[in-house]
Amino acid sequence: MRILSRYYLTSYLSLFVSILFASMIVIVIIELLLNFEQIMEDHAGFADLATYLFLRLPSYYFRDLIPVTSFAAVFFCLGLAARRHELTAVKTGGISPHRMVVPILAAATVLSGAMLIVSETVVLSATRALIRLENPGEEIAYRRGSFWYHRGDTIYSVREADRNLKTLRGVRIFETSPVGRLLQSTQSEFVQVDESNRWHLRDATVRKFDPSNPASPAIVERRAETVVDVAAEHDLARLDARAKTLSLSELHAYIRARSVEGRDVEIFRGMMSARLAEPLTVIVFAMVAIPLGLSVERHRSLATAAVVGIAILGAFYTTRTAATMLSAAALTPATQTPWFVIAGFGGFAAFRLARIPR
Repeated sequence: MRILSRYYLTSYLSLFVSILFASMIVIVIIELLLNFEQIMEDHAGFADLATYLFLRLPSYYFRDLIPVTSFAAVFFCLGLAARRHELTAVKTGGISPHRMVVPILAAATVLSGAMLIVSETVVLSATRALIRLENPGEEIAYRRGSFWYHRGDTIYSVREADRNLKTLRGVRIFETSPVGRLLQSTQSEFVQVDESNRWHLRDATVRKFDPSNPASPAIVERRAETVVDVAAEHDLARLDARAKTLSLSELHAYIRARSVEGRDVEIFRGMMSARLAEPLTVIVFAMVAIPLGLSVERHRSLATAAVVGIAILGAFYTTRTAATMLSAAALTPATQTPWFVIAGFGGFAAFRLARIPR
């Protein structure tokens, strides 16, 4: 049995690597075909183009590509074995199909844990690097419950951003000289962004400093409203999506900081739940693929089983999207919704596994 386990384990892992590599090549080709002119305008040199594509692959595709690749690897591993009558030989030898797929499920479990680790390291690093590449000289970083936005000689600290309402809270703006000396700081608890993307700071406190005389006291001004020209719409969008670039530990710290301030944290807790539940799709998809691959022994057709598998994956992603929209509208609990989707499809896959003929 050890020889058989190693055989199917090796087959699954080799197919996983091959399909993953082939999928990345296809994605790169599609990216070039769909966005060739824009990519060449922004990244003229070959090195810049390669860097852009290298960062975009994990940033945009990794979290969905790994589970789907796992599904395909399991399906072809068992489906091809069924077409070659290997499964018939295994069952003739008195070995149950349930026992045969144990090493595959164990490998999928390990890949699930690896996906979580890589998502929190490589993917986040690639996402942040891609943001810096697409917006030279700008960077958003998390510090002490706020998000620091560096652009040119000005540094912005924003505690909370809402793109839909075009509002910001807990805003601090630091203007510095070319050599880094602080010239002025502005602080406002509430900021409204107008249609021209200018920031209207309400009840702002402005402190002006004399860089030639650091020991002199700051000149303090209180303003009912002050307007600041900051950036374009995409900058506000980036601030609004800032929490997506945080690691789980940083996101947990951000949630705790907001909780202490008495602010709503449900959407961020939902985001954390989704990030934690996401790697489990590798296991669920493997469980879905096992009975489909084994069914080839009866139907003798990979195509029929593949169509059913694609339909199941489509149903999963449709359900997950709908559940995300419902939780965003506060119609379902944001922290529990991702787990409900995983549990539902996991139960469906377990039911199909249990019905595999011995």
